[in-house]
Amino acid sequence: MASEALHTAGAHASSHEEEHHELPARVEPDVIASELIATTEANASGVRNWAWILGILSLVGIVSFGVKIGVEWGNQAEWGYTAAIVAFLFSAFGGAPLVAIAPTIAKANWVRPVARFAQLCSLVSIVISIWMIPMILNLPMLVVDGARRRSIWFEGPDVSPHVWAIVALTTLIICSVGLIWAYGMPDFAAMRDHGTGWKQRFGAWAARGWIGSTVQWRTMRLRIGMMGTFYFFTFVFVHFMLSTDFAMSLVPGWRDAIFPMYHAISSIQAGLAVTVIGIWAARKYLGLEKYLHLDQFWSIGRLMFAFTLLWGYFFISAFIVFWYGRSGSDQMWIDYLILGPYFWVFIGAVLLIWFTPWWWLIWNKVRRSYNGTAIGAGLILIGVFLDRVRLYVAAWSVPEDRIHERFLTEYPSTVYPDVFDILIMVGAVAASMLLVILATRVLPILSVWDVQQFNLLYRPVDYMKTKVSLIGKPD
Repeated sequence: MASEALHTAGAHASSHEEEHHELPARVEPDVIASELIATTEANASGVRNWAWILGILSLVGIVSFGVKIGVEWGNQAEWGYTAAIVAFLFSAFGGAPLVAIAPTIAKANWVRPVARFAQLCSLVSIVISIWMIPMILNLPMLVVDGARRRSIWFEGPDVSPHVWAIVALTTLIICSVGLIWAYGMPDFAAMRDHGTGWKQRFGAWAARGWIGSTVQWRTMRLRIGMMGTFYFFTFVFVHFMLSTDFAMSLVPGWRDAIFPMYHAISSIQAGLAVTVIGIWAARKYLGLEKYLHLDQFWSIGRLMFAFTLLWGYFFISAFIVFWYGRSGSDQMWIDYLILGPYFWVFIGAVLLIWFTPWWWLIWNKVRRSYNGTAIGAGLILIGVFLDRVRLYVAAWSVPEDRIHERFLTEYPSTVYPDVFDILIMVGAVAASMLLVILATRVLPILSVWDVQQFNLLYRPVDYMKTKVSLIGKPD
């Protein structure tokens, strides 16, 4: 039997919010299944039009990508913005699945309606891998003319960064697909039983004989935990590799033990923001108001606020080392990456990734609203993008013939994006969004079985002078 406990968030709801936001209503299982499956239809709420627009933008980005390869191949400084957009996409979409993994392991009931969308964002690792090809091939070799450049591969073979980058990205794709498959088996079975055509055949193959027995449910939960753990460890490793091999090792004298964790923390912050914007759009344009409630936005809003403060902590923790160290390389880090050619980009990043979201999300009324949380998420995403531009464009603009210096003494001038850089970045973002939309044509954007379990474990009740949510905790 499930033991029931009062949801603390509901218990502290203010009377002002209760006047504007009702508690979620119970929905019948058949209604949940029919309405959520209907969202996978190609013409659902204009999704086809958005798919065409994003497809055209993606095609333009791919063509620009090919032209840049033909014109700028071998010119390391010209690939800084490609590196920045790859790092941004991995930070934003790669961090989103952690929104589902950690609360699911903790058995948080609020995360059930948003877990599917957060997991589908991990498919963007396919786009990241394609866009990362020129970065890998243009990455300087570890040893040139007998001189080994500084990197984490002290005794590794000359091609260590290139090989391990491919291995890491391949592993991430496998973990992403495995996580989605493990979580979606009940919905694949529903597709098998109620779908037609290729969807029915695909559902029959992916469901692997799922009938919903006790053993199958127990095994599925073990698979979810296992694949979630694999994804988390791969996620951390890719951040470590991306931040060190594709940014820090390209700038002579840049040594920062906190930077990989700073990179990962801002990725989780961006992943929360992507999830908020995704469920906000699904609620507004797909008619899913009865399934995406204030509780989801409020819970993720609190997490975004916490990681916004945590971003400031990690940045200050790294900054004070360089500020008080005052060695030549420490001063170089401050002069080049903070006060140098990308100073205004740094100011914009700090304002949008930390300062403004901090003073925006600190208000309860903002976090307890749909639009307020989405606005905070949008600010964070812009800030993370600017931060990645500051870091990666600066790193890739260092001339390759100066990479063996002790530390930079002359700083490259500001590199501005050209037309191809802008089209490549727009195309990469469009391709990422398109891939997620296409995935929702196969699996519902909200998991049918998860939403049904949400309803089974939830009941609105009266508590003293207010309305609260009574949540049953599964054993």
